[in-house]
Amino acid sequence: MPPDETPDLLIAEYVLGVLSREERDRVEAMIALEPRHQRAMAQWQEQFAEWLGQLPASSPPVGTWGRIEQRLFAGASHPPSRASGWWNNLGLWRWTTAALAAGLLASVLTLQQPASGPGPALLARLDQSDGNTLFAATISTDRRGVLFVNTHHADWPGKSAEAWVIAADGKPRSLGLLPANASATLNVTPQLADLLASGAVLAVTLEPLNGSPNGQPTGPVVAQGKISSL
Repeated sequence: MPPDETPDLLIAEYVLGVLSREERDRVEAMIALEPRHQRAMAQWQEQFAEWLGQLPASSPPVGTWGRIEQRLFAGASHPPSRASGWWNNLGLWRWTTAALAAGLLASVLTLQQPASGPGPALLARLDQSDGNTLFAATISTDRRGVLFVNTHHADWPGKSAEAWVIAADGKPRSLGLLPANASATLNVTPQLADLLASGAVLAVTLEPLNGSPNGQPTGPVVAQGKISSL
């Protein structure tokens, strides 16, 4: 395994089925040797079960990948070749190894639904003040859940990480507490669902162990980023 890759994110890709045959063989061998990797696979399977359960068993139509490339690189005269070195460099995509895969899955589900259904997949990259990404977030197509995937280990003794959405009015509204160094899906109330739109901001602050005492951020912002549509 390359030294800059974490087993947890590779296992997430394995569960989502986005690895090559060679990569799958490597991850399967890794999982077979380590009980902790087996537990991680079970956790990711549970994490993605709701989305994966909505997909019917089928093969993608011819040209599906080309249409995805067009959407991702609409402004480029020549989309990058999948054979090129940087395209296959997992480190380049590390901050969204799991979240972008989940976002693409959500996008596929959106395309399968009627025009009157939920909108496009929404994603956010929450960066620290030094520019490093701390969380990657994927919003479900019905906007009733936000998956937060932590991309770096962080310890905040005696504190809790609380997620917020900040809409156009500039008022932070709590989405809930995030567990320490673990991916989690936060359920969103109907009142907040409409605020999860492209251009709104997701932020994470440090709060007392039980969360903000007054419903507003009281601690420092450790990561934030704008929501964008896929």
